[in-house]
Order: sequence, then C-alpha cells, then structure tokens
Amino acid sequence: MIKTLTGRGVLLCLAGFFGLIFVTNAIFITEAVKTFRGEDEQLPYLQGVAYNQTLEHRAQQARLGWQASIAAQRTAAGKVLVTVALNQRDGAPEDRASLDGELRHPADENRDRALHFAQVTPGLYRAELAGVAPGNWDVLVSNKGTDPFQASRRLWVP
Repeated sequence: MIKTLTGRGVLLCLAGFFGLIFVTNAIFITEAVKTFRGEDEQLPYLQGVAYNQTLEHRAQQARLGWQASIAAQRTAAGKVLVTVALNQRDGAPEDRASLDGELRHPADENRDRALHFAQVTPGLYRAELAGVAPGNWDVLVSNKGTDPFQASRRLWVP
C-alpha cells in the first residue's frame, strides 16, 4: 500500500527541514557568541582614542634604533624558554632595558601568559614558563623603562 504525497505532506516536510536548519543555526550562533567576543583588545575604543600617542611612541622607538630578535624553545624539563636578544642601532648589546611581555595564543585569549624577562648577559633576556601547549604563539615584548620599545613575533613553540 503506497500513500500519496499530498500538499499537506510537502508542507510538513518543508517546515520540518527549515525548522531543523533554524534550530541548528541558533545553536551555532549562540555558541559562537558565548565563546569568542570578536575583539582582540579589552577596550578598542580607548585604544583608538590614544592612537596618536601610539604613533608618537613608534616614532621615538624608530629614533632609538633598537633591534630585537625573539626565539622560543622547550627545555628538557618541559618548560618554554623565551629569549630576546636586544641590540642598539650600531649592533652593540642593549643592557639598559627592563623587559616585560606577554605570550599570546592567537585564537584563545584565556591561554595568554605574562612574561617577566631577566637579563642573562648584556643584551640577552630570558623568560621561562611552564604549562605552555605546543603550537603557534605571539610574543609581545615591551620595555618598562623610560625608552619606549615594543617588539612582537609569531613563534612555533615545540
């Protein structure tokens, strides 16, 4: 016995199909909004207002001429060692800096970690962290002292 497909049956099939699509979209949109707010900075409006100050700091940094190279490696104990080699314009090591920084995960700000660098030799600064997962990380370094300096690099942490 074969049932005939009527207009009512087609309407119910279409309503069920589109209802399933709407429910699925609602779930995905709700989860997306709850897990990632879409902003990289905490206060983007205030950051925009202070942009002229940011440009002035960048100009001062360019006049200063410091160069940084940033690297990371995993130690045998499983910790991550972030090193910054900081040189003056003429290539001499810069030992007047007091560096702080942040290890940022590109996709999850809840994984971000503060970096506190200690000078090992003139111009060479190190920070050590435990519990860092392998993958891509952004390293942001800035000088706490009077000379404005910032550097950043995306690294693969093994």
